[in-house]
Amino acid sequence: MNRPVLENRARISFVLLVVISISFNHTWAAERALRKPRLEDTIRATVYADNWFSLFVNGELVAVDSIAFLPHNVVAVDLLPAYPMTIAVMAKDNADPATGMEYANTQIGDGGFILRFSDGTVTDSRWKALVLDHGPIDGNVQTPRVRSQQPPPGWNTRDFDDQAWPQATEYTIEQVQPKQPFYDHDFTAARFIWSDNLLLDNTVLFRRQIQMPPDGRTRTDFTGLNDQIPDQAAGGRKPRPDNPRRKPR
Repeated sequence: MNRPVLENRARISFVLLVVISISFNHTWAAERALRKPRLEDTIRATVYADNWFSLFVNGELVAVDSIAFLPHNVVAVDLLPAYPMTIAVMAKDNADPATGMEYANTQIGDGGFILRFSDGTVTDSRWKALVLDHGPIDGNVQTPRVRSQQPPPGWNTRDFDDQAWPQATEYTIEQVQPKQPFYDHDFTAARFIWSDNLLLDNTVLFRRQIQMPPDGRTRTDFTGLNDQIPDQAAGGRKPRPDNPRRKPR
């Protein structure tokens, strides 16, 4: 085969490689283009606490109980999931921080926390639980004293190591005795959890990492949405023209 033919074939092969590369990069870029999330991309979080909670997902605060004490209520919010998903909760029973008692220091209260996400995530004994506030020590209501500690730094973040925390303890509905709002919402498969002392532990931190959606559905990861340009074809804002037409007055 003569040299001109070989050179011609080499040029053709090079052109084909360039075309394939451009096509691949275009396809990859199109797949990577992040569309704006829609409501159907979210999951519903439903939470009941006796008496109060704050909820973090992947280090971000996503819900806070608006009622510190009474009446008991259920908080339901929509959130964008990203897996692995780290859930962190601070739950509080209503208690005087100096005595651990409630109702003007006349009795000992009890706690209880339950959560269900519409992706199938639920509270159960696989969660970790760390007690921050305990009292009255030994249940002594005559001379009540408390034992407290500060939350560990970063306790609500993804990278926090909770391996040394005890497992949460499950409790029955009969033990917690939730009020009517609990029965008005769907907590299928979820269990009430707390520390191992439902009566005397007044503030408890919970953590759980969900590796994959329990319902098996594939969901778009919108992490870093604010740092990316949405795909215009998928509902992003159109660029402004260089010389926009002035509206008549």
